[in-house]
Amino acid sequence: MVDAEKIKKEGVKLLEEFSQQLAGVPETKETHYVMDIKNVWRADGQPIRCEGFRDKLAKLVPKYEDGYVVCEKAE
Repeated sequence: MVDAEKIKKEGVKLLEEFSQQLAGVPETKETHYVMDIKNVWRADGQPIRCEGFRDKLAKLVPKYEDGYVVCEKAE
């Protein structure tokens, strides 16, 4: 049998503990990253043509016509 009151008390306890942990985190407008890499951009350059890409793509998608992937339009 599920003790709803016990689950509620444990949930409140977890939220309070989590709130206490968050209290030590400084508020900033800066984006924090898990990795040491920040604002990594790919260098500009000429695109590389992959031979056979269209054929491989056509095999992967459900519907492919005249060089285009055909899909439903979301409303």
